[in-house]
Order: sequence, then C-alpha cells, then structure tokens
Amino acid sequence: MSDRIIVVVPRGGGSYLDRLYAAVGLDVPTALADWDERVQAWLDDYDRNFTENRLLEVFLDSAVYWFDQDESHERVVVAYGISTAPAGPRDASRIRGFPDVNVGVRNAMGDQRFVADRGHFLSHASGGELDINLFPQRTELNRGWSDEGKVFRRMEKEAAQTPGTFHFHRAMYNDETWIPDRLQYGVLQNDQRWWVEEFANK
Repeated sequence: MSDRIIVVVPRGGGSYLDRLYAAVGLDVPTALADWDERVQAWLDDYDRNFTENRLLEVFLDSAVYWFDQDESHERVVVAYGISTAPAGPRDASRIRGFPDVNVGVRNAMGDQRFVADRGHFLSHASGGELDINLFPQRTELNRGWSDEGKVFRRMEKEAAQTPGTFHFHRAMYNDETWIPDRLQYGVLQNDQRWWVEEFANK
C-alpha cells in the first residue's frame, strides 16, 4: 500500500465492511471474502497512474468512499455500500447549489465536452448521500437514454429495490480532472454472484 494512502480506522476496531453489515444487522456474505484485496488492487492501480495522491477512506453509515483529497484531484476513486431506503426525499435545492458539472466539463474538455448530470456514485434510491457522492456523469448514461444507460439503470434499480444489496461504483480517470473516463458498477445479487459492467463516461 502506498504511504500516501490514509486509512481511517473505525472506532471500536474491525473493518468497514464489518461495520456496514453490523449496521443493518446482517452477516458479511462469503462472496465478499476477497473484498479488501479487490479494493486494494484498484487503489494500487490508481496509485500507479496518479502518483501524486492522498487517498482517504471515508465511512458514512451505509457507505464507504475512497477519496483522493490531493488538491490537484479531489475526487472519488471507489464507493461501495449496502442499499437502504432513502433517508428522505431528494434535497433539490441542495443539489442545485452543488457546482454546475457542465461548467467543469466544458472547461476541462473544450470541443470534446458532453452534457452531464450531477450523477450519484451510489444512487439516491439506494440510500446514497449528496456532496462526496456526486460527480459529472454523462446524461444519457445517468438517465438511461442510451443502450449502456439502460443497463446502468437496471443495475441501479435492482440494488434500490432489494434493500441490503451490496454494490460498488469505481471511477477510472485518464486525466487530472474529477470527470471519470470510465465507470465500473457492480451489484452482488442475492449475496452470491456478481453483476459487473463497465461504462464509458467521456
């Protein structure tokens, strides 16, 4: 593990995975026995591509985020959690107050820009938060308007409609911006088998 990676050890010991499942009164599925190794491989890959990083592990109730807090990046690398019912309705005014992702996309990509939404790494319908959970996501992918988008929305719907479902969202970057080039989304179906897909975001 890189010495730039900061692990916030949960109070009371145990891994974040244990805490996630304890919070909802469930046992960690055996299908997640290699989860820490899987995440570590993703972080190592990120570290190889972006050597100037300062990764922080953030635990928020039913979700964990690996966030690069280096001032040149400030972006999520991996988010994972257990789907829950939303804490309440969408806070539309708070989302509107979040930076306009299309300004960032236009400034970063110029003629290559695309129309983006304030996408959620972990959907609101599955209990996802705001702030750290938001990123510039291609509109047709986020809203299910493209073929890839239809698959993405089916996966999100499955996680949301089956509370207690473990899911993850990995952002893959090809530059220094907070705009992912590709996204990998995975849903652990019935605590036994993975449904994992990769999507183009740029």
